Amino acid sequence: MSKKSTRAQRIKTKSSQRRETKKLELKQEILSAATELFLEHGYEKFSLRQVAEAIGYSPTSIYLHFKNKEELLFMTALEGFRRFGEMLEQGYKATNDPYGRIFSIGRAYVDFALEYPVHYRLMFMQDSDLIYKKLPDCDESIIDSFEILQKTLVEAMEAKVIKEQDILVLSKLIWAHVHGIASLAISLPELTKDVAYDILELNEVILKSGLKGA
Repeated sequence: MSKKSTRAQRIKTKSSQRRETKKLELKQEILSAATELFLEHGYEKFSLRQVAEAIGYSPTSIYLHFKNKEELLFMTALEGFRRFGEMLEQGYKATNDPYGRIFSIGRAYVDFALEYPVHYRLMFMQDSDLIYKKLPDCDESIIDSFEILQKTLVEAMEAKVIKEQDILVLSKLIWAHVHGIASLAISLPELTKDVAYDILELNEVILKSGLKGA
């Protein structure tokens, strides 16, 4: 291969990389704008045209990345679930105690809701079917984020620190508890972060009797 053709190939590769970088940057800009507009307008009044106006692009540019508002909001929620999964993982790694991990993950759950309230509303409070959806071109499943809780419960049972019981039922029970606290924390202005943590601590006391048994 000649030096001229090699140079042309390098230019072509770099040009392709720049286009891909710009494409990813625009996609992230769209997702960020969608998050803010969802908070402002809610699901029914939210539109791709609003997103286009917010970032200074034509609606056609948005449609190059997302087919409709449902797909855009799904991908926005999926981005939130990635962060959610990372925070649950951090909660899991915060302690080596199999029993303590259950509550460390619960605190991470509430932390996520307080830190990303818009994503939380979209993920858990707007469309309850969203967590089970999967797009044709997307291999990721939103519900996968909850596997870490079930894994933690299995480890706690194997360590004999909690009594044997149905993993699916128990994981949904714990989810119901922390979801209630998280939902109140982002919906009621008077329920401050400190109050949310106080409720979470009381919730742990209540749960402990059921986890360990009589």
